[in-house]
Amino acid sequence: MADYRSWMLTGYRQNPSNNKEGLQYLHTKGLNGHHYMNTWHNVDLKNWLHTTQSEHNGMDTSNGRYYCYSEGVIFSTTTLMFTNPNTRDFHIGLYKNGSCIGISNEHSGGGSSNGHQWNGATISAMCRVAEGDYISVRAMGASNVDCYLYGQSSSSNYNTWDVFYISGAQRDQPA
Repeated sequence: MADYRSWMLTGYRQNPSNNKEGLQYLHTKGLNGHHYMNTWHNVDLKNWLHTTQSEHNGMDTSNGRYYCYSEGVIFSTTTLMFTNPNTRDFHIGLYKNGSCIGISNEHSGGGSSNGHQWNGATISAMCRVAEGDYISVRAMGASNVDCYLYGQSSSSNYNTWDVFYISGAQRDQPA
């Protein structure tokens, strides 16, 4: 028979040091202004217009990282809208502590004359996390000003990033 740890919900009690209950989650949408690849190439994305998260407040808006406050398994997914006037590769990646856990490979573009002025890319990944780990999302594309992520100055439903713990998914014994 499984021991008591098998029946715990991941993060239900969370780390006693932060005194929060419930599973951590994050939902962001919209980027504040276009994010040009000459500046944002392979950099943790930040400047989200709307952020909804659990009371743990794991999102550090200064660096775009989402911090995990307990051991468990998280699922993360992001969809970004971008323009790529040439037929260069474009990627979005999910990262844990700066190491890639999943990356997309989009080879679309050619501009509006090719019917591809705006394109979308999506990546999802799942991984184990420990207290203090962080998750982030990055875009990679050409390092030029003509390749950029769509952004607005007010409301936008384009560009989303979600992170949440999967309940009941944890190790039975600490590593």
